Amino acid sequence: VAAGVHPHNASRWSPEMEAALYDMLANPLTCALGEVGLDYHYDLSPRDVQCDVFRRQVVMAHECGLPLVLHMRDAHDDGFRILEEEGWPAAGVLLHCCSVGPEELERWLDRDCYVAFGGAVTFSRSDDLRASARIVPENRLLTETDSPYMAPVPFRGLECGPEFTAYTAAYLADLRGVEPGAERAAFLTALYDNAQRFMNRGPSAWQVAQANGEVRS
Repeated sequence: VAAGVHPHNASRWSPEMEAALYDMLANPLTCALGEVGLDYHYDLSPRDVQCDVFRRQVVMAHECGLPLVLHMRDAHDDGFRILEEEGWPAAGVLLHCCSVGPEELERWLDRDCYVAFGGAVTFSRSDDLRASARIVPENRLLTETDSPYMAPVPFRGLECGPEFTAYTAAYLADLRGVEPGAERAAFLTALYDNAQRFMNRGPSAWQVAQANGEVRS
């Protein structure tokens, strides 16, 4: 499970919501804080509020020893700046549903981010995404659904689900020139291992402390 306050809902942040989020993060089944970040496309919360709430959750990720799952849409400059100012969580950062070209992506890769691609990478208009998918190191690459949105070709327009990641993964393999057979099996195993390493982790030291009844500062 990942838990966090999405930028769309940042204007609803309150001490009570923060306390509820801490309770969710203390559950050892919670493996990440997210998806959190900034969305300047829809602007469903004021941008300054989005930035404040994102900054607070970056601090919480440090405190809780959990990785961040990021939602960044048309807001990568401010998101990157906040992470630079607050520090990149040692547990890791996942750039969910990558939506940028390789020039922008380079600096996120320089910070050792994981990068996930959904069905949008298969769309005819997604040349920038395809260029980005070619440069992500194999040990940082993931697939995802972004369910219920963006089912990959040939299922575009349908509700997306986990079964469609097989098509996205095969597309990424073709895109990166990974041949069928042993080479492709190794590539797909690597994608699976990346997801396991990032999301299927044991409880953090902070979560263990909470389970043992230690008082949160």
